[in-house]
This record gives sequence, C-alpha cells and structure tokens, in this order.
Amino acid sequence: QPQLSPAQREAYSSGQFHTAALPIHRSPPMSATDVLLITLAGLAAGFLNAVSGGGAMLTVPALILIGLPPGVANGTNRLAVVAQSLTALAAYSRLDNTDMRLAGSLTIPAMLGAGCGALVSVRLDDAVFQNLLAGMMIVLLVPVLFESSFRTSRFIPSGSLRARRVLQGVMFGIGLYGGLLQIGAGLFLLIALNALGGLSLVLANGVKVVIVTALTGVALCIFILDGKVDWGVGLLLAVTTSVGAWCGAHWGVRKGDMWIRFVVAATVIVMALHLFDVGSLLSR
Repeated sequence: QPQLSPAQREAYSSGQFHTAALPIHRSPPMSATDVLLITLAGLAAGFLNAVSGGGAMLTVPALILIGLPPGVANGTNRLAVVAQSLTALAAYSRLDNTDMRLAGSLTIPAMLGAGCGALVSVRLDDAVFQNLLAGMMIVLLVPVLFESSFRTSRFIPSGSLRARRVLQGVMFGIGLYGGLLQIGAGLFLLIALNALGGLSLVLANGVKVVIVTALTGVALCIFILDGKVDWGVGLLLAVTTSVGAWCGAHWGVRKGDMWIRFVVAATVIVMALHLFDVGSLLSR
C-alpha cells in the first residue's frame, strides 16, 4: 500500500481529493436516513422552485445536516438547481409557456453577476457561510409567506425603456446574490419579473427558469473548478429535484399554496435554528 504524504492524509481526512485535472470532494457513503432526507428535500424543493421558488432553503440545510461542509453543500446544490431548471424549462417549453427573447436579454447581466458572486462564495469561510445562510433563510420567510402581495405591486410602468434598464440592473444584482448563496434567487426573480416586467405568474415562471439555468450554470462551473461539488450526493439530489420540478411545472396550480408555504416556513425556521446551533447556545 503506497505511503501518503501529510498533505494527502489531510486531504483524505477532510474529504478533498485532487485528480490530475480537478479537485474532487468525496463524502463517506450516505446512510438510508441520509438518502431519505435528500430524496424528500429534493422532491419538495424541485416542486417549489418550478411553481415559485425558495426550494434551496430545504436542500442546502439538508446537505449540511447529512455532513457536507457548508461550502460544499452550497456548490453541490447548484448541480441540482441546473438539473431541475433544465427539466422545468423543458416542461414549460412543451407547454409553450416561456419568452426566450425576453429571457435572453436578461440572462447576460444575471450571468455576469453570478460569476462575481460565485468567486466570492468559494472563498468564504464555512462558519461565515453557515451563519450567513441561516440569517438569509429567516429574512426570506417574508417573500415566501407574502409573495402574492409583492406580485400585485407595480413600481415602474412595465413597458417603458426605463423599466427594461432597471430590470437588467436588477438581474445583475440577483445574479450576484445567486452566485453567492442561490437561496431565494428564484423568488427574487419572480417578484422582479412581475413587478418590473409586468409578466403574469405563469409566464414569469417560464422566463425565470431560463435565467436560473444560465446564472446557476456559471456559478456551478466555478464551484467545480474549486472542488466544492460532491458528485455522488449531487446526482441523487439532481434526480429528485428534477422529478419535483417536472411535477411542479405541469401541475402549476395554486390550490393549497398557503398551506405549503406555512409548512416551508416552519421547516425553514427549524433548519435555520439548527444552522445557528441554537441548542448548544441554550445549553451554555
């Protein structure tokens, strides 16, 4: 058996391996409970992301709960987001429910922002990312629960040139945030497309998945190059979120929406408290 250098032993113990081309993160085999958690989180997240957004508030904490480092969980989730977005896009295209011309004009600034955000994200300390993630999850409870109220607002006349320029600037900002955290980016896109773009809910979802696919694809490449994607867990999550996204895109109904949102809100609160490690703080 070949002897390992100290650096190799450290990489092995931390789950970080390097091939001749790319660094690769490998986690220990998942337990049956881990597989069940990822499957359920993936199905729910894929459905929510296709219908509205916010699914990553379930998947990223779930990845952390099964033992992935926060930075790797952030990168691995991007693989699933790309897969589910492509699935939802295929469904919306089949239903003739997207505007590729509009999506294309908004995708470029979103991709530029995502590249900048991802470059910052891969350099964040895991503890900083975990606290930032937990804080944003709490903040995002507002659009999760009251998204319908945001959608009825019109801040700028949707057909004006000013609205288009503002919308492109907003796309860069959302792309920047999406590259950094991803969580809630779909909700922000949906609100922006409705409030500034004047799109209906159904069409906004079709345009949203195009933009999410592009900006997340850019971020995913950066995470892959930095070795912060666990392919084994990521592929399982990609399959389950894709199934959920296909169902969400086809069902596309609002029946029971508020009940789902309150369940999501409760789940987000529990997971955020876990990420903040409230239990250990209270026991001190």
